[in-house]
Amino acid sequence: MTAPAAARPAEARRGTRRQGRSSQRSSQRSIEGGYDRVGGSRLTGLGAGLVFCAIAVVSSPPDFADRQTIVLVWSALVAAVVLGAVWPMVAVRRITITATSPRDAVVGERLPIPVTVGGRLGSCSIRALDPTSDWYRVSRAGTGDLEHLADRRGVFGLLRLEIRVTAPLGVVAAHRVHDVVLPIAVEVAPRALAVDWQAGTAPVELGSGPSAAAVGAGEVVRSVRPYVTGDPAHLVHWPTSARTGGLVVRELEAPTPTGQAIVLDLRDLGTDAERAAAYALGAARAVLAEGVLSCAR
Repeated sequence: MTAPAAARPAEARRGTRRQGRSSQRSSQRSIEGGYDRVGGSRLTGLGAGLVFCAIAVVSSPPDFADRQTIVLVWSALVAAVVLGAVWPMVAVRRITITATSPRDAVVGERLPIPVTVGGRLGSCSIRALDPTSDWYRVSRAGTGDLEHLADRRGVFGLLRLEIRVTAPLGVVAAHRVHDVVLPIAVEVAPRALAVDWQAGTAPVELGSGPSAAAVGAGEVVRSVRPYVTGDPAHLVHWPTSARTGGLVVRELEAPTPTGQAIVLDLRDLGTDAERAAAYALGAARAVLAEGVLSCAR
């Protein structure tokens, strides 16, 4: 990878404007058109053509060529195929990869992933998987940025990167997948949906934690009654006691809670789980934007 400049895409970045609608597709497909075959080694178009020519020369030699010429041509084709197949398979195993990533992200964002490619290598290409990204061409060892799509929420500590080597003849493409452990896991949050919040009474019995306690803080005087032995002294209402000539205490009740409780249950939702998480986050943001306490569960 050319250092210190960022890696350059080997192919045009098709569909980069489709992030919004594509981020809701299944995580089993790439935004750029879906998964293709990963890993392993396979013939390129050039390699398939050379193999075809070698077979054709042996099976149907031209009438005008003598045997020595045919053997020479066939040997050259076989040597090219063998060299072009063995070299990439060896070279792809000598490449090392490390990567870091941002601490957090939102579904649908494209993250710049700093990737360091090392080892004894010549020209090769690299891309991210899950989902698949564009191929980035690497000219030599170094560090550069690889753009990767955060297509689903969760915490991810592993990044799958695929290396492709076709040098020196472009006959065989040797692929190898690296499972790169990230130093810090990436936390991908759902993309919040726009939600309009309507003020109402908060069902605090559904909530827990400091926010629920804060909502129920404070009490309201409901009425007064004569003092009964055992009543706390701080409940005595002195103005009324002075007016009536006898001790009177206050009767208190908890105030009507205000705020919002958000309960999210992602069990058994299947493909709707992502939309439910996005809606819950949007609802929480709408409540907080109004300056109202919320309790999420």
